[in-house]
Amino acid sequence: MNSRISGSFDSLSYLKRTYLCFGSFFHLLVIFCISIISLSGCSTNPVSVTKAPPRIKTQIFDKDMRPAEAKKEHNDCANTHWDYGITPEIFYKLNSRKRTHDGEQVSIKITKFKIGLNLDVTMWLPENASPDVVEHEKGHAAICLDNYKNAERLADELAKPFIGKEIVALGPDLETTIREVLTQVKQDVVRKYREETVDKTNITSGLFDQMTVKDHAAANVDRKVADAELEYTRIWPALKAKREEQERLSKKLQERNGATESTKEPSN
Repeated sequence: MNSRISGSFDSLSYLKRTYLCFGSFFHLLVIFCISIISLSGCSTNPVSVTKAPPRIKTQIFDKDMRPAEAKKEHNDCANTHWDYGITPEIFYKLNSRKRTHDGEQVSIKITKFKIGLNLDVTMWLPENASPDVVEHEKGHAAICLDNYKNAERLADELAKPFIGKEIVALGPDLETTIREVLTQVKQDVVRKYREETVDKTNITSGLFDQMTVKDHAAANVDRKVADAELEYTRIWPALKAKREEQERLSKKLQERNGATESTKEPSN
């Protein structure tokens, strides 16, 4: 509190000061109660996501002695690698279990997710790389960072539909059956997360490379990154529809194969 405000407070009457003190106390009490409510709400959130800060590093190599991991990408003299990490941990409640003639039938209810996220980006650059080359690779890194901004919200949205879901499965025993169920759920979340991060970055970076084939100037990298990201939003609906159709056909084929297997005559 500065001296001018203190001086005006000292000139107030005892009644006004009492009112102010009570008002301040009431204000603090309200804040305290709201804080308790907020903390209580956070503690009961069934999906907890921890997003680590992105890590970006530069590796310099001799172009005549390129390491294996620097040979996988598009450019002759430089490339950038990205790795979106996700580690889901699933909590569940066992509803029921019963023995069957060929194993054990288990029913579980998923109650909570804990998800860890991270992003590692490595820019491989040759010695004495030109400013244009350096800025181009930074453009790829920028695409990675842009796609990581909403990773926490994305992971939450992918996990939420499983909360409260009851899953019934049949397996040889309790431990194996539950492990297989949770593995399947994890794989589903990881696959969808990859589609929205790794696949999105791969496609956007490919568009960025196409746009910079004839215009590789460092000064235009930011604009080209924005153009590539905008183009991705344009083509994404068609890509999504194609992916969903492939998944539908794949699921239909699996169901058909499963039905075929179940109708086979047992061998003697």
